[in-house]
Amino acid sequence: MNDFELSIVIPHFNDPSGLAACLASLERQTYDKSRFEVIICDNNSDIPPQGLEQYALNLRLVVEKKRGAGPARNAGVAIARGQFIAFTDSDCKTHPDFVEEGLSQMRDMGERGVLAGKIVYRPKDERPNSIEAFDIVFAMDQKSHALKGDAATGNLWTSRTLFNEVGPFVADLAEDTDWCQRAYAIGAEFRFGDNCIVEHPARSTFEELKAKWKRQSAMTFNAQKKSGFFSVKWPLLCFATAMSAIPHSIKALRTDKLSHFSDKLKSISILFWCRWFRARIMAGFYFSGQSHIDPNKYWKNS
Repeated sequence: MNDFELSIVIPHFNDPSGLAACLASLERQTYDKSRFEVIICDNNSDIPPQGLEQYALNLRLVVEKKRGAGPARNAGVAIARGQFIAFTDSDCKTHPDFVEEGLSQMRDMGERGVLAGKIVYRPKDERPNSIEAFDIVFAMDQKSHALKGDAATGNLWTSRTLFNEVGPFVADLAEDTDWCQRAYAIGAEFRFGDNCIVEHPARSTFEELKAKWKRQSAMTFNAQKKSGFFSVKWPLLCFATAMSAIPHSIKALRTDKLSHFSDKLKSISILFWCRWFRARIMAGFYFSGQSHIDPNKYWKNS
């Protein structure tokens, strides 16, 4: 028997201010807080999370020393006492009806459901800088990915029963996509939750973008290295990545996520930089002679 309806699992690494804002948003939930728990999965931060007792939440802390968001989430699930599990990130803020809307959808889907909640990317100021504009346009779209059996763990829901059946997140891969693909393969129902919303700060610096694409390119490299014809497919993927900025510019011009045309042009300038940067990183991995690239060294809660 479950002690709670829901366990909210939050990986954390060296982000005390983001975590504080995330927990404060969970305190403002419209749903009865006695019916859900929050599990902070600290990834062996330099300074462990402190002051957790101040929050009016059923809050627990677990420490996972193995680096990576996947292992941290697995440690949280291992101690979870909820029928359903929701994953979000320490730099996300939940809307007040996040729990209420998510649980409503999960009850409707049942034990074999996966909910991809909405993720809204926000700039620091009213108008985004060039990098924020790019992130707002091109960050993963939960609605379209849910149709393909995929979702980002910034706002991902499932049942404890289905998670146990699918198995834990696998380190050094795109752990959310990999887990969702395994769930989809065994017949899980995927749904987009338009009213179950978290806000994620748009990345605003080149350093954040570089870390993201190094990490994701490393995870893609590790997955592709295990597949056939790698020596042919990877160079072709490098070339396709570099060239993809041209057709994807159309998406930026048509988007309704940015109100000003000048912001759309700013996003396109970063798009071209980003795709060439990714292609160079991918080529570097290819010629490194390594069979495995550790993506965790690039993890910065993004």
